[in-house]
Amino acid sequence: MTHSGAGLRATQPAKAFAVMGAAVFIAAGAGTATSTAAPVGLKFDDCPSELNIDPDSGTKCATTSVPMDYRNPAGPKIEVTVSRIRANDNRRGAMFVNPGGPGADVLGYWASRAEGLPAEIADHYDRYAVQPRGLRWSTPLHCDANPTGEQAGAPDVTAPRASLRDRCAANQPGYLDTITTENTARDMDAVRAALGLNRISYWGLSYGTYLGAVYASLFGEHVDKMILDSNVDPEWVWTELFAQQQSARGDRYHDMFAWIGKHDNVYGLGNTARAVQDAWQRMVEREGGGWYANLATPPVSIADRPTSLPEALGDIVRTGFTGSREQIERIGNVVRTFTSGASATVPVLAATGLASYSRASWPVFAAALSKAVTDPGNTDAIRAIADRLPLDAANAHVLSAVTCNENAIPARPEMLGQAMTKFASGGDSLDARADLVRAGMDCASWKPVTKPVALTGDKLETPPILLQSRRDGATPYPGGPAMAAALGGSLVTVGGGDHGLFASGNDAVDDAVMTYLDSGVVPISHAEEAPLPPPA
Repeated sequence: MTHSGAGLRATQPAKAFAVMGAAVFIAAGAGTATSTAAPVGLKFDDCPSELNIDPDSGTKCATTSVPMDYRNPAGPKIEVTVSRIRANDNRRGAMFVNPGGPGADVLGYWASRAEGLPAEIADHYDRYAVQPRGLRWSTPLHCDANPTGEQAGAPDVTAPRASLRDRCAANQPGYLDTITTENTARDMDAVRAALGLNRISYWGLSYGTYLGAVYASLFGEHVDKMILDSNVDPEWVWTELFAQQQSARGDRYHDMFAWIGKHDNVYGLGNTARAVQDAWQRMVEREGGGWYANLATPPVSIADRPTSLPEALGDIVRTGFTGSREQIERIGNVVRTFTSGASATVPVLAATGLASYSRASWPVFAAALSKAVTDPGNTDAIRAIADRLPLDAANAHVLSAVTCNENAIPARPEMLGQAMTKFASGGDSLDARADLVRAGMDCASWKPVTKPVALTGDKLETPPILLQSRRDGATPYPGGPAMAAALGGSLVTVGGGDHGLFASGNDAVDDAVMTYLDSGVVPISHAEEAPLPPPA
């Protein structure tokens, strides 16, 4: 998930970044409202050309109307788009997918994953993906319209949250507060009903695990089998998840640096994790990343702190925290720039974050970093990786809307002092950012409009299979056991730290999932991480 992100890997390193989208990951009082479905039988035709979906994939798209607010099913409607690839032979059922976010486009996901999927999936399942509300092709959330009224291409991640919320609400009255996980799950069920399907199987990755869990809690009687891959901890929604991601991602960076160091003969970046980190840090600083690159132990004295401390933080270090709205919003901008905006000004940070999702991406990233370190003018390969991040403003706005509308973790303003101490001493930037997130700076004055759905697997005929890696930097390991407990599912713990485990080159995991789909039985509880090809 982004913030998370949620990007997942293909089986071949050269294609690993191709499927990476945005990492981790209801209207108020929607209660027990039921989905209002469109008439049975959707008309599928060509998908939007902007998706650039392989025409040989067989992907077709359709749209259907759903209530904007499920508390008022007779009220205004929005349009939701769904993609479909038909089963090749001997159809057994339908499988829906959501690869993460919040805020990730999904319509082309099945086509992009075709090579890595077990053949039985393509042979026996009609594959569907419902584009979440608020994104392109599903009544996009317009917050930063240009003079022509069209959605701006790249989001302004430094815009204060309060200002963003006001603009979104003004442009489309009543819509913003409905951009929630619960309503996205209700949209998915409306599509299921419109297709005339009694039961569906579901594959959720990253934030998609949480969406799937909400769907199972509301509509479990319509679930056949459910694969939850790289799980969100339901007790961390959302502030604590974003805080926990910081130390987990830092650990994964060090894992990656250590692997690159073992292959110094190929990449020439040093033969230890620390040497590779130093080379990486020099590049981040060269690109203007300053203190963002600091993953080391704090310096001995305040004089040793990075000179490029962001202005908003430098002012607080020098003059103290006043608690003013302007100061809080400026701190929030720093938090969001670190996760969402670094790709524009510090591409190596964005590329590092994406590479940390999957070991299959490490050789690609290491080769790109080696080129840039050897020749400071040659950053094309790094930028090519960073450019895999989505640039459409709707993606960022949906991320903000979902996470701030339903954030259930109270702010802890006292964490600001701890964060500022780390900034002043040049401490670890990821630890400092975790403190800021826990202080409530991510959503700032954007207050939640609803409470998350209480998760339960009581309605499920077959409990889900859950996959979780030990050192996942986007959805840390505790999410797996916590989600399994909430839904009564069977957890498979996987070695390493890859984010996204099914259909990613791990035969033991794929075999376990296929056994589960065939019989409902989960045959293993542990698996080793997927093999990584030799560096090249």
